[in-house]
Amino acid sequence: MIEHCPGGLRGARDRALLLVGFAGAFRRSELSALEVSDLKFTAEGLVIDLRRSKTDQEAKGREVGIPFGADESTCPVRSLKTWLERGHIDCGPVFRSVGKSGRISHHPLSPDSIAWIIRQAAHRAGIKGDVSGHSLRSGHVTTAARAGVPELVIMRQTGHRSVTTLRKYIRKGELFVVNGASKLGL
Repeated sequence: MIEHCPGGLRGARDRALLLVGFAGAFRRSELSALEVSDLKFTAEGLVIDLRRSKTDQEAKGREVGIPFGADESTCPVRSLKTWLERGHIDCGPVFRSVGKSGRISHHPLSPDSIAWIIRQAAHRAGIKGDVSGHSLRSGHVTTAARAGVPELVIMRQTGHRSVTTLRKYIRKGELFVVNGASKLGL
């Protein structure tokens, strides 16, 4: 999906949105609500102060760490820095609309707009199937589980409070990875 992002400011925004959303396992509403003041760039990567989420209605907040990526072209931290620098964004909403003329709005993208951007990126990349605004979050969980990341570590990143809910994502992702039929010699 990253390889098929458009050029210019819109592409820089889309790459940052997709990579930060995937690495942080964020909901589209969480991405929409991000403010520059929620970001702290460190030597290890990026710390995002998630002020509120679906499972945190008391708004206690939590910090989400996003490490630097091994590949510069898919690094969420570098791509976010690029978007902020190229867009001259130093306060207010992180993810904003970009007009056809390249003018950047002062208002945040809506959760529905973020879902549309994710679906468009999947379409450009030729990804078929049910892609939604939730795909970055579910993709993170599935990919991490397939890589052998322990459930509690995944839950720390996603903010899941229930292992049962988390396992619904993992079960779909491991359908063919952890499968008794693969050991039947067929």
